[in-house]
Amino acid sequence: MREDLGMKSDAYFIEKTINLAKKAEGFTSPNPLVGAVLVRNNKIIAQGYHKKAGLPHAEIEAIKRGGSEAKGATLYVNLEPCYHYGRTPPCVGGIIKAGIKKVVIATSDPNPLVKGKSMRKLKNAGIEVKLGPCIDEAKRLNEVFFKNIKEKRPFVVAKLAQTLDGKIATRSGSSKWITSEKARHYARSLRDKYDCVLVGVNTVINDNPHLNGLKKIPLKAVIDPRGRISHNSYLVRKNPQKLFLFTSSTKGNKLKNIPAKVKIFNLDKKKGLFNLKELLRILYARGITSVFVEGGSQTLGRFFDQKLIDKIHLFLAPKIMGGKDSITSIGAKGFSLKKCPVIKEVSIKRIGQDILISGYPVYK
Repeated sequence: MREDLGMKSDAYFIEKTINLAKKAEGFTSPNPLVGAVLVRNNKIIAQGYHKKAGLPHAEIEAIKRGGSEAKGATLYVNLEPCYHYGRTPPCVGGIIKAGIKKVVIATSDPNPLVKGKSMRKLKNAGIEVKLGPCIDEAKRLNEVFFKNIKEKRPFVVAKLAQTLDGKIATRSGSSKWITSEKARHYARSLRDKYDCVLVGVNTVINDNPHLNGLKKIPLKAVIDPRGRISHNSYLVRKNPQKLFLFTSSTKGNKLKNIPAKVKIFNLDKKKGLFNLKELLRILYARGITSVFVEGGSQTLGRFFDQKLIDKIHLFLAPKIMGGKDSITSIGAKGFSLKKCPVIKEVSIKRIGQDILISGYPVYK
């Protein structure tokens, strides 16, 4: 690829790397999203992005495509190149070997195995290094990776669809469909971005959902304290090896007919409730870096109560359900007005007749 762009800023080329990285969103776990662009004389001569864990990293993809023209070129990348051996060799060595003269990096890698080390090694090899263009955008792109490294737990996203008056189902439990087909299609695409989709057992009993994305079949997790899930439910019958069940060892547990491929974990209760941090710890220990929580009302509420939701996608349908016994979108204990989380970095998107509101809860 060769693109004549006239005079462009470093930020312009970094934006290119971010857009390239987004092509693999949901498919690089546990690795971060990375794109790379090689530039010579203000022209893009090659580009690449990391497609999947185990495949070449973005920098190496771009260098291979640039061939001999990589020597003396400037490399733009949205995240500090890797320093350590994983499934692939460290990128920093490949950059030095290719004869790159300058590397522009949006943000450093939070991983202690990498942070600052790659930049120092590049500088020691005589390569000019610049850090900082589009740093906020680059960190937001890899919000899952940054959460994993800093807190050693999955990034947790809440998704819900409600009426204007905050209802997700009638008093009899009917919930199909709150939003339009176009909005539901978009919601399925969001599942593709995350490792695991989580619901409470009531959602499984009432809706028998598939919980699949548009491009992939994610892992599934079900919170089922009394073991009420049916062995005939779709999640149990299809891809049982992708299902995690969280239950408690009570006498009423009915999980005897569940296939052995289903991973079952017994959690202790405190004041009648599971410690969701322990649940997340179990998932993270098994390589799950992100969890997409879809409901129901009590499950979403308890994740909020325990201040574990990192991001929210709320689909708002132009409907009024009413009824004091209709089911509210977020249940459980809840917060006082003084202590309720405030959603920051709010974005609003129109999808068909519905509205998608996204943002990041800040807890008090």
